[in-house]
Amino acid sequence: MRAHARAAAVLLSLAFAVGVAACGAATPSPPASVALPASASEPPPTASTPPASRPSVAPSVVPTRVPAGDLGREIEIHSLDRSWTAQMLEFASDGESILYSSGAMDGSDGEYAPDLWRFQPSTDAPELLWRNPRRDRSLVKIGGEFGTSAFVEMPLGGEITWDFWLIPEAGQVPILLDTHPGTGAVPDFVPSFHVHQDQVAWTAFDFGPDGEALSRLLYARAPDWTPVVVAERDARLSELWFPSLRDTQIAYCEVVYSADRTTDERHVYVVDAAHLDVAPRRLDTSGRATMPILLINRGVVWKEADPGFSMFNWGTMFHYDEETGEVTRLPTRPQEYVNYPSAGARFISWWGADTRAFGVYDRDLDTTRLIDRWPAATNISILRPHSSWELLVWLQAEIPGDDLGQVRFAFLPSAGTDRNRD
Repeated sequence: MRAHARAAAVLLSLAFAVGVAACGAATPSPPASVALPASASEPPPTASTPPASRPSVAPSVVPTRVPAGDLGREIEIHSLDRSWTAQMLEFASDGESILYSSGAMDGSDGEYAPDLWRFQPSTDAPELLWRNPRRDRSLVKIGGEFGTSAFVEMPLGGEITWDFWLIPEAGQVPILLDTHPGTGAVPDFVPSFHVHQDQVAWTAFDFGPDGEALSRLLYARAPDWTPVVVAERDARLSELWFPSLRDTQIAYCEVVYSADRTTDERHVYVVDAAHLDVAPRRLDTSGRATMPILLINRGVVWKEADPGFSMFNWGTMFHYDEETGEVTRLPTRPQEYVNYPSAGARFISWWGADTRAFGVYDRDLDTTRLIDRWPAATNISILRPHSSWELLVWLQAEIPGDDLGQVRFAFLPSAGTDRNRD
């Protein structure tokens, strides 16, 4: 196995370990064509204001064929040059750019993905945001919004450690926000986090004052980025996961274990970081809610796995109406089960269990929109879609046979626009 592929395999195994260890119960296998998830999981405008303008796409990034779906015929899909991403491990949309980790600077045989890169569609080539002085580490989780970037850095050789960094804007020195204490007495799951409006919220495990393992929800904001503990739990009893920010509100998942840790309940709460004296509000009623997202223009969505399955497994989507308190099922057609949702200003995306069908949910039209669909004979798989504001990015691969796949992206229609879907 090539070195960078070996690193990716290690990361996939970490994700599977989280899915089993964090939430007990049975974990069914994904479809044969699907690899397990590689990760969990604005100057900004206000939460209700979209970006002022959409960046143009550099001529060197050529469009792909026009896809078959109704939305696919409306948007223009582009592909990154494979030479730019040959050593890539993780990627994400930050609303205007594609962030990714790579070991490209170490040549084709590089073993790790230690550096942070950014591709802006209006430019001709990616930009190196941070060259990691520790070449034996990889950036295993990446996120950001409009120039503010965060990432988790760790070795992939079995050491129990990670560091969580934030870069306020390009050219600035990374700020170390959190680090694992480096002992097996504390779970070493990498932080889940969300960056929004010069703020970041994350969850992590650490020691308590009496040496016990704690699960914590933390928050920091510009200009000093000083971490504040929003909530903490005895990790033997419960855990905090998947924060999502909108203004100063934080949605998160709390997993509460039974005494023997064979079963759990998962609840979605919202707390205001500006008013920590006010108790969090629980939104779900099912006890299976996880991976919440605070939508930009009001509303909260989350995923629920079937009873008895890990919260990291495939599930169905639900929407919480913040005005009425009503919880309703969110359609995901043509997918029956989805995972790792993300959301922009208008569209909600997810990784579908059927990786040959690629669609998103259109909030303006209250319906799912198909981008593309392939017959089984093609072996095409759409992996790890991620959206922020209008920019959707994903990996398209032919499985088996395509170790790396190709990073593709598109700018989706803006919120409030009336598009012809014929």
